[in-house]
Amino acid sequence: MSSITYSERIKSETFCELGLSNIQMGVRLNRSPSTISYELSRCQPYQAELAQTDAEYKRSRCGRKTKLSDELKQKILNHLRLRSCPRSMIFDILLCKKRV
Repeated sequence: MSSITYSERIKSETFCELGLSNIQMGVRLNRSPSTISYELSRCQPYQAELAQTDAEYKRSRCGRKTKLSDELKQKILNHLRLRSCPRSMIFDILLCKKRV
């Protein structure tokens, strides 16, 4: 799935105001009519700024989530500062997880 740019969203908003169909918009923007349909469903009536905000929010929510907690990050940084060996770092981290 390719992302529509903000300038394409502004053009889409203008095309909606002019009453163009999804197919006509797709031809002018060189996009699939289904992409245009999905884009127009982001908000009713279609507004480029709201659609951009929605797209950015959805993009920020996708992908793998980190398992690194603040506590674990601090422990790793402390071990790195002390230049301790990787085995002791792993042992300490695994031991702390079993305590919880």
